[in-house]
Parts: sequence; structure tokens; C-alpha cells
Amino acid sequence: MNNSPIVTKPAPPAPSNLWSKAWQAIAHSRLWLFSLIAIASASSLVYPHSPLVGFAAVTGTTLHRKQAVMAAMTIWFANQLYGFTIRQYPRTLEAFTWGLVMGLGTLVVTLLATIKPKFSQRNFTGHLLWFGAAVIAGYVLFEGTILLTAQLMGGHGLTASILGRIFVKNAVWGIALSLIHSVLTWNAIKFSEKYRGALRYANTPYE
Repeated sequence: MNNSPIVTKPAPPAPSNLWSKAWQAIAHSRLWLFSLIAIASASSLVYPHSPLVGFAAVTGTTLHRKQAVMAAMTIWFANQLYGFTIRQYPRTLEAFTWGLVMGLGTLVVTLLATIKPKFSQRNFTGHLLWFGAAVIAGYVLFEGTILLTAQLMGGHGLTASILGRIFVKNAVWGIALSLIHSVLTWNAIKFSEKYRGALRYANTPYE
């Protein structure tokens, strides 16, 4: 008579649950946090004005609120520091005002992206949908703030073609970083599945 204890194998977690846990793991990862800051800050070497909307959307949708705000503000500060030193922005009240307006816009977009409605936390598709919405809504808010400030300060506005190019730049950088995050998330899911499979095998009693 076989007196071996009966081991009930736990049901495999739903894909959405796996995705949510993997997202949490990446969100708590210092590797992703520092990589995101480093890559985004380095963009100042390429552009006088970094695609802050794209970066804010990525930080807001892939990190928890506190880390997202810290990362976004670090990226904005790096851009301003590089501009006022290496690129020699004029150290005038107007220039500093523009810098602060861009910082405020970046903060607002980041906070918007961190709302993360329930559908965005269920699976990969929901996450991508919210990321796209955050980029579009964030861009409207950011550029709306820029245009309003330009009107108040008597500056010239932006043409439709310029606004289009700015949006494309933000979208391209945002999508690129989001793809990197997706790869890390899927690798975390695969690792979790292998670990759970090995654990179930180890807990299976011998016949």
C-alpha cells in the first residue's frame, strides 16, 4: 500500500497574473531604473531638447509613482544641466523660465502616466494601450503648456510640421524604451515559469 502523501499540484497562474508579477519585479529592479535614467539622460548628447514626454510616459507606466517621479526629474535635470553647461544656453530669466516650464510639464505627464487604470495592469495588451494613451495625452498637455507659455511671454508659436516632428521623436524614443521594458518583462515571465516548473517537479513524490 502506498502511504506517500498526496501532493496537489497548484494550478498554473493565469497569464495576466504572471505578467503583473513580472511587471512588479521589473518596477522594483534597480537595473531598469538606472538603465532608464542613463539612456534617457544620454539623449541630451543627441538633442538640444530631449523627448521628455516619451521618457515621462515610459517612467510613469513602468515604475511606481515615487521612482517614476524621481527618474523623470533626474532626466529633466540632466537635460538642463547639459544645456546650460555644454550647449551654453543663455543664462537669462527667460531661459530659466523655459527650463522650469519643461520640468513642470514633465512632472505632469509622469503623474498622468502613473495613474495606471485597472485594464493596464491586467496584461501586456492593456499596458501597451495605456502607454499609447499616456504618450498622446501627455504630449497634448506638455505642448499645450509650452504654447501657452510662449503666448504669455510673447514668443512665436510652433507650426503644425514642427509639432508633428516633435511628436514623432517622443513616440520613437518612448516606443524603443517600452520595447526594452517588454523584453525584460517577458524574460522575467519565462524565468518565473521555469522556476515554478522546477519547483513542481521537485515536490512530486516518487511512485
